[in-house]
Amino acid sequence: MTMSVQGVLFSFVAFLFFWKIIFPVLRIIFLYTVGRRIYSRRNQLKKAGKWAIVTGATDGIGKAYARELAKDGLNIMLISRSQEKLDKVSKEIKDQFHVDTKTVACDFTRTDIYEALEQEINTLPSIACLVNNVGLSYPHFARFSDASFINIEFIRNMINCNVTSMASLTRIVLPRLLKQAGYGSAIINLSSFAGLVPFPYLSLYGASKTFIKQFVQSLIPEVGTSKVYIQAVCPILVATTLSGVKRPRLFAPMPDTFAASALDMLGVEQVTSGYLPHALQAFVLSIHPKVAALAAYITFQKVSKRKRE
Repeated sequence: MTMSVQGVLFSFVAFLFFWKIIFPVLRIIFLYTVGRRIYSRRNQLKKAGKWAIVTGATDGIGKAYARELAKDGLNIMLISRSQEKLDKVSKEIKDQFHVDTKTVACDFTRTDIYEALEQEINTLPSIACLVNNVGLSYPHFARFSDASFINIEFIRNMINCNVTSMASLTRIVLPRLLKQAGYGSAIINLSSFAGLVPFPYLSLYGASKTFIKQFVQSLIPEVGTSKVYIQAVCPILVATTLSGVKRPRLFAPMPDTFAASALDMLGVEQVTSGYLPHALQAFVLSIHPKVAALAAYITFQKVSKRKRE
């Protein structure tokens, strides 16, 4: 092989490496640093309406979103299952951020809740955003074919909680956002990295999160982005009860850290990891589906082991 041919091959490999690896990494870093300062629509929410609606608002990421939106001056409608927890979070938000709150207790594993829920939502004078956060996961890592807890009731509950709730509330709120005066409102749907790649041993959960991403990407061309911004947020691990991660670290932040970063990415990415370390981690894991599946298996084996201990 001549030196000239070697030089061409080296240049080609170097170009591919830059285009496939270096450029995407630089793009991610740009979006999460400079990009969010330029393109973020977080500050427009308060101009779009007075109220934010947050489901699954008493724990973890949902509670963190509610706190961040209250910090921005929005009144918060908190929707979750436990009235006791709702009252506690409502008081915390009122006392700390001096905004109004409303609480609605409902069980999203049921499907007979939406008429009453729509009536409650219709009492709000204007809506800035809806955060569809409520979700149900596996109690531990398991095979779909032989896990004792995966029965027909569990399947129905997961689909109702993760899929039906998101689609139903979007259907209730979206027409209102399109009709009300002003621009800059948003619908934020919490998906998961488990919805982006094949996710063994959390197969039903991953599939339900894939629905959210697909729904968002299909809905955006129908709605556009000028008046209402629709986003899917796909975190990896956050230190919450649902994930089983007890101690926060760089790749498993506290919910408040994650929610603050994810809200800053509103308007920057339609499908977003929400948090720079997660975005870099997702890029590496998505290079090849088998890498992602293996990493998912190893990571969630550790998490499920901690849950059982």
